[in-house]
Amino acid sequence: MENMMQGNKIRRVAATRMNERSSRSHTIFRIILESKDANQKDGPVHISYLNLMDLAGSERVSLTKAAGERLKEGANINKSLSVLGNVIRQLSEGKEFISYRDSKLTRLLSQALGGNAKSLIIGNIRPMIHREVADGLERLWNVRVNCIWEADESSRHGEVYIFDHVFKQECTNSDVYGSVVKPLVDSFMEGFNATIFAYGQTSSGKTHTILGNKTDPGLFQLVSNQLFQHVADQVDKRYLIRCSYIEIYNEKINDLLDKSNQGLTIRKISKEMCCLMQGKLS
Repeated sequence: MENMMQGNKIRRVAATRMNERSSRSHTIFRIILESKDANQKDGPVHISYLNLMDLAGSERVSLTKAAGERLKEGANINKSLSVLGNVIRQLSEGKEFISYRDSKLTRLLSQALGGNAKSLIIGNIRPMIHREVADGLERLWNVRVNCIWEADESSRHGEVYIFDHVFKQECTNSDVYGSVVKPLVDSFMEGFNATIFAYGQTSSGKTHTILGNKTDPGLFQLVSNQLFQHVADQVDKRYLIRCSYIEIYNEKINDLLDKSNQGLTIRKISKEMCCLMQGKLS
C-alpha cells in the first residue's frame, strides 16, 4: 500500500464541473507473485500476476465544461475507452482480428482480455449527489441480482441492462470484494492471472471503489490484506512479491514509482503480444 500511496501523490488529477478530483489518467497497479515449496531448494517457481486498474471516466464536454488541457485529456480518455469497448465487442463476436494496438491501454490489456481469459461485468450503483438531483438527472432504478432496469417515471418503460452481478446503492466496498473480487484473488494466489478494473463515466464512484476511505476500505486495501494474510498462513511455501504502478496519460506511459515520473515504452516479447515495460519494480 505504501507504493500505491506514493504513486497516487503524482498521479494526474484535476477539477472539472463533474468532479473536484477527476482522474486524468488510467492507472495499472500490478502485483507479481512468485511462490515455491519451502522444502525444495531447486523446485519449480510458480508466477502469477494481478492487475488492479482504475480507469479514468468517460466524459461529456456538455457536462464537464472542459476546455484547454482538460479538454485534451478528456478526448484522449474517451478515445482509449472507445477502443477498449471495440476490443471487448470484437472478442465477444469471435473476430479474427482484434484491434489491441489502437491504444496503449488495450495493448497493455491484451493478455488480460484475450486468449482463454474469462470476463465478468459487474454493475455498482452509487447514490445520487445533490448536483445531479438539481440538474434533473434523477432516475428510477429497479435492481435484481444481475439486472438493472432504468425506468421512465412517467411511463414505467425504459432500458434493461444485464450484468454478471449488480450491487445496490447501500452496498459497501467489502460487499463488492467478498462477492466478486475475493474469488479472483484466491485464483491469483493459486497461480492464475487476474485483472480487476473499474470502468464508467466520470464521477461515477470508481476511484472510491478502488481506493475507499477510512470507514470503507477500497478494493486495493482489501486485496493487500488478503494477500499478506495468505503469505503469513502458508508456512510451507516461500513467496516473493513485486509490484509496479504506471499511469497512461494522454497516451504516454509514466512510472508512478519513480519520482521523476519517467516515460516508459512497451516491448513485444512474444507472438501473444506479452508486453514488457521498462521501469522501476519495488
